[in-house]
Amino acid sequence: MKLGAFVAKSTIRLIITYVVVIALYFIVVRVLPTLILGPEADPLLISLKRSAEDPRFSNWVEEIKKMYGYDKSLFSQFLIYMKNAMIFDFGSSLYSQRLVVEEIAQRLPYTLSLYTGATILPIVIGYYLGIVSAKHRGGKLDSTLVQLGIVSYIIPSWLVLLLLYYFFAYLPKRLWDYYIFPLPVRAPQVTVFDLEALKYLLWYISPMLIAAIVAWTGSWIYFIRQLVVSELAQDYVTTALAKGLSQSDTLKKHVIPNTRPPLIMRLAYTLPGIFGGALIFEIVGNWPGIAYQAYNAVLSWDFPVMMAFFTISTFLLIVSLLIAEIVIAVVDPRIRLR
Repeated sequence: MKLGAFVAKSTIRLIITYVVVIALYFIVVRVLPTLILGPEADPLLISLKRSAEDPRFSNWVEEIKKMYGYDKSLFSQFLIYMKNAMIFDFGSSLYSQRLVVEEIAQRLPYTLSLYTGATILPIVIGYYLGIVSAKHRGGKLDSTLVQLGIVSYIIPSWLVLLLLYYFFAYLPKRLWDYYIFPLPVRAPQVTVFDLEALKYLLWYISPMLIAAIVAWTGSWIYFIRQLVVSELAQDYVTTALAKGLSQSDTLKKHVIPNTRPPLIMRLAYTLPGIFGGALIFEIVGNWPGIAYQAYNAVLSWDFPVMMAFFTISTFLLIVSLLIAEIVIAVVDPRIRLR
């Protein structure tokens, strides 16, 4: 199959997947509660009733009802929902009365400034340590790295973060009146561009970055090691070594290229998580990111914010998977035949 036909086929398949997933979200959140418990159990209706209790928002609530087609059938509401989801028109938050897009734009710099590094650093470190572990498989270094990887995978990131705050923020302040890391009290202004603000930002997010590296690198070490070790057991590696090719050249020219497809696919599932962030980090670290906003939206049944978070997350994942499939098809043309 030619690359253009493969890309077209993958694009159509993933677009269909995206539409189905978005539709299922409406069914699960809006339709099922209504069918099981009755119309009064509709989460959107419950949220609107809460807002309507405040006389200041009575006219605004009526506008929201019209926007979501509440005076129409459930199927008509579904069509309105699908149209809004396709064009990323999420309306206003039911509680802040601000446009959802504006709220996300306000919190997005916080999410990106933290989770870009917290996601990419464990991948890079785990990649190289995984290859080192595989090169020394069966030895002490391999055993040490594998054990460290397992421990890293088991330890929760929030526990690491709490320990960092206790031993490097609370105790130094209590004993010596000095902070090694700051306590999570005042989040930095990430949109202020000056040297002092940058220094405070890096100081503030350092415990969270360290916790992410400690807790998330292990899974990547083990994953990369297993990929490389499984390839090293293949006949082509034995043949290459028998022909006099060194182990380093065999890894570089033959083994590493063959590990790219599964690695690219895992990256495709991991990188969109930068948008969603990690809720427990934002709660413990008092970080005003998108994950904490989504959490509050779920607690308060703020349907527009919930819809925006789910729709954008799904869209980013679909785009990431499409890019991954195209890259894999380029680096390994055999994929197009499947």
